[in-house]
Amino acid sequence: MGRGFVISNGSHAESNKKKKTIGRAIVIGPNAIKFVTITIIAILAVVYLSQSTAGASRSLKIRDIESKKEDLLLQKERLEAEQTRLRSLKEIDNGIEKPAMEPVSSVDQSLNRSAVAKVN
Repeated sequence: MGRGFVISNGSHAESNKKKKTIGRAIVIGPNAIKFVTITIIAILAVVYLSQSTAGASRSLKIRDIESKKEDLLLQKERLEAEQTRLRSLKEIDNGIEKPAMEPVSSVDQSLNRSAVAKVN
């Protein structure tokens, strides 16, 4: 029985020579297992920390946006109160009757001179 596919260490195929095949068994010792385990734990820790940091930064952005919204609502209420005050002042100004001025020629200037002298 022959092999269908041979992987060799040589750079070219030579006939009539015995070829060495590459071993397919991977041997992992106790130090390699420790290294792989520590590496996997470190990667998982970095992923967890990046996700928790991203969540915290999103919550900070949301909190900032909500505080800006509250400030804008307070400013809106103040401006509405100012608008109402200015409208009422305008209505008061429009509601007051302006006294009609009389021309100087029609004013009665007949004062009693003795009454004026007594006041002084």
